[in-house]
Amino acid sequence: MKVTNAEDIDEIAKAIKEAQKDTKHPSLIIVPTHIGYGSPKQDSASSHGEPLGVENVAATKAKAGWDPEKFFYVPAAVQKHFDTKVGQGKKEEAAWDKMFKAYSKAYPELAAELTAALEGKANISVQALAKLVEGKEAMATREASGNVLQELSKELPNLVGGSADLGPSNKTAMKAYPYFSATEVEGRNIHFGIREHAMGCIVNGLTLHGGLVAFGATFEVFADFMRPAVRMAGLMKIGSIFVLTHDSICVGEDGPTHQPVEQTMSLRLIPNVSVIRPADAYETVVAWKLAVENKKQPTCLVLTRQKLPVLTAYKKVILKGAAKGGYVISPANG
Repeated sequence: MKVTNAEDIDEIAKAIKEAQKDTKHPSLIIVPTHIGYGSPKQDSASSHGEPLGVENVAATKAKAGWDPEKFFYVPAAVQKHFDTKVGQGKKEEAAWDKMFKAYSKAYPELAAELTAALEGKANISVQALAKLVEGKEAMATREASGNVLQELSKELPNLVGGSADLGPSNKTAMKAYPYFSATEVEGRNIHFGIREHAMGCIVNGLTLHGGLVAFGATFEVFADFMRPAVRMAGLMKIGSIFVLTHDSICVGEDGPTHQPVEQTMSLRLIPNVSVIRPADAYETVVAWKLAVENKKQPTCLVLTRQKLPVLTAYKKVILKGAAKGGYVISPANG
């Protein structure tokens, strides 16, 4: 359906309500807009890439019915509207607090679980997770990650996520839980489809909502498609998790198009993004703990397809020191 006037809020609201009536199909609402709407530069590229200028700003205000001589002020009608919304918000917050208080009394354990999730609390033991990779001489870090993820899914009921159609390769399917769908709203696995950018945006949205630990996975070489979403997560200082497997040149039969030789360095250039490339299965355990607990930065977990030696002899050192980023695993002699 198409909206004829992008400035008509009522028409847009009507279109949304009409779309909501169809519960079996996606809906597309087309809203034609004008760049630089209401200014003398309307519908020109310069309204986007250049300042309007004093005269054009005054003309735009006049067309909108504002006093062109006033700067940095809020019209009375706007102030009245927001004052109404503030009062409405306080009433809704009070109603929620009352309802949650009653819920907490009736279901104390579930209420405590919800509160902990909303506050971002997670009790993760690297010692317990390390048992998942013990007894192995070699293990790909994507495999170690998959083992850790199965256990985390049991420990963290608010862990949700999936892959850009690469779940079996990324080892990110939480096997004990269903896939989210219109008929399975409690599903914790997500089929994102082959669209990394959309996946990254969805993961960011889930993280911003609060109460959820959200992750998205793909091959590291495809991180380029998701880069704007990763960068936005860094700018917003949120704890989204991006699982990127098949790192470096040892990715099997897929050829040079799937060899991410520059992606790790490129991701590390993005401000406020934590990029962790575990050297073995034990470091992968620590990496997942750091990712889940980091609420101020997105984390990129860069994982291998090929098997790597499991550094069992250095287990204690790794579990204690890996969280530092750089640490001494084996002091030099002499």
